[in-house]
Amino acid sequence: MEKAKVYFLKLNDIGKIKDLLPQFNDKLGIKVHFGEPGNDAFISAKLIKKIAAMVNNHPLVETSVLYKSKRRQANTHREVALEHGFDFAPIDFLDGEEGDDSLVVFIDKYKHNRSYYLGEGLQKYQSLLLVSHFKGHGSAGFGGAIKNVGMGLASRRGKLALHASIKHKVTKDECIGCSKCIENCPVDAIQLDDNKKAVIDQKVCISCSKCISVCPEGAIHIPWSSTGNNVLGERIAEYALAASKKRQCFYINFLTNIVPKCDCIGIKQERMTDDIGILLSTDPVAIDQASYDAVCKQCEDFKKFDGKAQLEHGQEIGLGTREYELINK
Repeated sequence: MEKAKVYFLKLNDIGKIKDLLPQFNDKLGIKVHFGEPGNDAFISAKLIKKIAAMVNNHPLVETSVLYKSKRRQANTHREVALEHGFDFAPIDFLDGEEGDDSLVVFIDKYKHNRSYYLGEGLQKYQSLLLVSHFKGHGSAGFGGAIKNVGMGLASRRGKLALHASIKHKVTKDECIGCSKCIENCPVDAIQLDDNKKAVIDQKVCISCSKCISVCPEGAIHIPWSSTGNNVLGERIAEYALAASKKRQCFYINFLTNIVPKCDCIGIKQERMTDDIGILLSTDPVAIDQASYDAVCKQCEDFKKFDGKAQLEHGQEIGLGTREYELINK
């Protein structure tokens, strides 16, 4: 496979991004991360604003998160975005107000799934400009372009499918029998037992994650640890392939505020190394490989965040190549 071109810019040369961007059509979405409340490592709105202006401020697109957070629903997620300064372009939450709106995509090259649940609104966009913050991640190895498109464009049902290898259950000691989960289950898979505790029929449950979202006590837990890190990385790569299928995609990775954990962590984190710069490419595997290599050159400790499963499986299924040519601009 031919080496992919990955371009490097210094941070003070951000204006040069415009010269490297492809010609997008009018159906363009700019995929960003608005930052979890309490986190200060995500790409700042000031930087995103400069990039958005280069493409006529097309909509900023995102999806809801799976865990308990203001970013779980579109209305409060929008509040977070505006509080963090993302007020310069339209905001489109692709999986709807409650995170329930899914577009099902099928791919041929898969290992773990056949069906991939993405934000339904994604079908409006023929092109994507994915602006990603490169950092460590406790489960996926690192978070970069592949994770931003794969995990970041999945609907809440898709995010549960990514993380869980077993179905979720009700923790009875925490259940108060309010029946919110029963009222909101789309397939009537939940009922109260003789002790007025909710029980999920695993054979009927479709793992849509609605019950997780509506439970006021948090008694229905996401089975995070049921999936190994390598499997999660491979699933992310497959979701990235599904989300980018038949779309023009261009990737920008910011190698700044490099921290050990995801931007979804609502705390301030110590930086692992100095800011490095900006990478750009049409290849998500190549740009993440180049990002990892660049960070490791400055920070030996970052080698433990290798994200090998994303990179190897991404190359195997045709998402991109790990072989790249780094071009300084």
